Amino acid sequence: MQTPSNDLTARLVSGAAVVVVTVVFGALGGWWFTLFVAAAIARATYELWRLLDRAGYRPSLAVAWGTAAAAFIGIRLPNLFILIPALTLVLLVSLARQLQRAQGAQAHTFGDWAVSFAGGFYLGWTGGHLAELIVLPPDGRWWLALTLATLWSADSMAYAFGRLLGKHKLAPAISPGKTWEGYIAGVIASTLAGVILGRFAPFGMPVGAIVGVLVGALSPLGDLIESMIKRQAHAKDSGNLIPGHGGVFDRIDSLLWASVVVTYVAVVASGTFQLP
Repeated sequence: MQTPSNDLTARLVSGAAVVVVTVVFGALGGWWFTLFVAAAIARATYELWRLLDRAGYRPSLAVAWGTAAAAFIGIRLPNLFILIPALTLVLLVSLARQLQRAQGAQAHTFGDWAVSFAGGFYLGWTGGHLAELIVLPPDGRWWLALTLATLWSADSMAYAFGRLLGKHKLAPAISPGKTWEGYIAGVIASTLAGVILGRFAPFGMPVGAIVGVLVGALSPLGDLIESMIKRQAHAKDSGNLIPGHGGVFDRIDSLLWASVVVTYVAVVASGTFQLP
């Protein structure tokens, strides 16, 4: 049986390893980062499939992975116009397959198909935005750095202030540990991180501040959404791949929302109003 000190050590070591690996692949950029994100999304989709199974559904991993792949590739390679035909193919083939499953010994419902398709689309679509960060103008590494800096600042301060000063529950029915005090502290910390990084980055301090406010305010929704799913599945974590932190889905739930926010702020800031 592990002691609390051993749990904390495992959490710190594995957390540092995740940070280092993310920074290394972010520095490599290009397809290295895309493949890194794709692997994370594939694993997170598997973890979501297991959660849905524990929640009482009979989800299809093939449908979830297929939808996630179509959405991910469609965002990452928009000029190939692959998203619509790929999603249409997955939609029709998986529904036809669902008819066959529905006639089996253990009948599978339309709801089983729907959660598989929706879950895969959610992770693939938002994950595609995370991969897209690295190629956004003028230098995607700055946008990735801004995403990570604001998100990690928000998470750290929200956790610290929530434990020290938190009294008013943010979403008690979904995540009892989250408080409004922690949430506000996270928004402030995220904004300050955006301003500081913007001082040195090509996008400037105003854009950094806007991203900081939006990431701090909206990224907690990603965590709450996963908490909602885990609560329905009666699970503490989505997996145990990362000691002290749970699964990959646990680590990227807020990052996916932050990535979507930063992607579209970057698109507007560049004046192109379209993805590369």
